[in-house]
Amino acid sequence: MSLDKTSAQKMVLEGISYAKIGKHKDAISFFDKALKLEPENIEALYNKGISLLEIKKNKDATSCFEKIIEYKYDHVEALNNLGNQYAELQQFEKAVTYYDRALASDSNYIPALYNKGIAISRLEKYDDALDCLNKVLNKEPENIQAVYYKGMVLGKQKKYEDAISFLDKFIERELKDNEVLFYNEVFYEALFYKATDLAELGRHQDAILIFDKILKEFPKNGTIIYAKARSKAQLGEDSDALILLAQAISHYGKTIKKWAVKDSSFDKLKGDPKFKTIVK
Repeated sequence: MSLDKTSAQKMVLEGISYAKIGKHKDAISFFDKALKLEPENIEALYNKGISLLEIKKNKDATSCFEKIIEYKYDHVEALNNLGNQYAELQQFEKAVTYYDRALASDSNYIPALYNKGIAISRLEKYDDALDCLNKVLNKEPENIQAVYYKGMVLGKQKKYEDAISFLDKFIERELKDNEVLFYNEVFYEALFYKATDLAELGRHQDAILIFDKILKEFPKNGTIIYAKARSKAQLGEDSDALILLAQAISHYGKTIKKWAVKDSSFDKLKGDPKFKTIVK
């Protein structure tokens, strides 16, 4: 091994040690030193890219991953991370091309399968999304994030009972893992999707109980308030529905008005002068 290559490897290891304790700027300085000695050092480029992501320099991170695949076209981790960057930019079709390249190199690479499933679901290709998520769960049955997204996708397919079953698995795990009364946003998203699925099944009282639980944490969330208004309207509780609809509009304005005008849940109220005033 050449002196430059040996020195570069030492710099990479030093950078990794700093990255492990969260000192990513220091880590990057060592990766840069390694790259001056050995510009095509893939390990240095990859770890620099990861540290750049940690400090929110996504564009620079993307450059690192792009350089890697110039030197090693089938580097699955770099391809997966490039897919993630395009997914962040809402360029889901382009993201999928990178996930596919990663999977062409390693068809069992779970991160690419999982991320492809999410990206494809955003493209509303729900059967393909389920195929990816099922492959993940076949290999990792306890992958709780895949369980969550499968529940969400099943709901999009209007398979509400199945969707609720998977969302419940996710919710139960979150409750078990969080003994204190603190849950992340994904937990509340799962509750919301479960509630909307219950509403689609006509179980509006059950849905409202969940909406109320979410609103205790996010009292000004117009989407949740609107969903509760829909269920109240379906139950014939017109006064409550109109009050909630007005509240939702006060938070999210024109968006909620457009939803309400087209929403069949409010059909019985659309002739009511109060409804017309609220959505005006």
